[in-house]
Amino acid sequence: MDAKEIVHCALQIEKSNADRSYGNILTLLSDLDKSPVTSEHLETTDIVKVLYRLLKTCPDGGVKKAARCLLSKWKRQYSKDGRGVKYTEKGKDPELSCRVSSPDERLSKQGDSQSDTENSSASSDFSSIRAKCVQLLLAALSPEPPDQDKAAELAVAVEQHIHKLHTSSQVKYKACVRSKVANLRNAKNRHLRQGLLSCFLSPEVFAQMTAEEMASTELRQLREQYSSQGVNERQLPQGVEGIETQKIRCKRCGGSDCKVTQVSRGTLFLPAWVRSGGPDEDAMTFVTCSGCGQQWYHSRWVCL
Repeated sequence: MDAKEIVHCALQIEKSNADRSYGNILTLLSDLDKSPVTSEHLETTDIVKVLYRLLKTCPDGGVKKAARCLLSKWKRQYSKDGRGVKYTEKGKDPELSCRVSSPDERLSKQGDSQSDTENSSASSDFSSIRAKCVQLLLAALSPEPPDQDKAAELAVAVEQHIHKLHTSSQVKYKACVRSKVANLRNAKNRHLRQGLLSCFLSPEVFAQMTAEEMASTELRQLREQYSSQGVNERQLPQGVEGIETQKIRCKRCGGSDCKVTQVSRGTLFLPAWVRSGGPDEDAMTFVTCSGCGQQWYHSRWVCL
């Protein structure tokens, strides 16, 4: 396999990784493993960088294992090659041989260089994301000519505080920015924009506000109303005492110490075991055994 074929193989690996065609990658790695790859090939091509990049981006465990094995093989094979350490041309200074790095060192250096490049690229990408978020916040503030400079400072300050809150998670950072932008653009939440521009609301406090805290007064009152109604609807009647009777026998424990209770059909959220009655029934009657606590509908009574 010559240098051109190795370059073509590297391009095919990157393309297959982007397409998630992991079977093709394994085939290409197998071809590389069977082909004699020289130190010159490693120096003149980017195959080592491609494999290190594959280790960082490919989620398939089999592909990662094959790439590691191939890199280890190259390191072991070419660390035994004397050309990288002992080679000196006739008439040249012998000290030059010490300046020639071995293929094993070149593999490590290329991997470290690739890692540094990827880290730098990721940092650059996130910086562009932060700049875009500042622009979105500034557009959401929609400043008028007198407030443009002040709004720009506010957008930067808000973004910095959001980034400080969610430094460890880009997902939470983006979600927080989207929430702030959406609330600033909401016509019902004009109090947020006015508060920021009038310095009544600080960027730090605004960055820490939840969706409930950013809501308008009308929406807050509506939420409180719904919450209050929900609590009231879910409150079961308390203190409903049944009528004691000895005329009914419990099927579970056989005891006859029971209570008969009537519940209005208008009561919400009846127990699941209480069967709905007919449309003409104003109340539903059930029995509770005082001995074992068993409850049942009147159609299953066993009268004594």
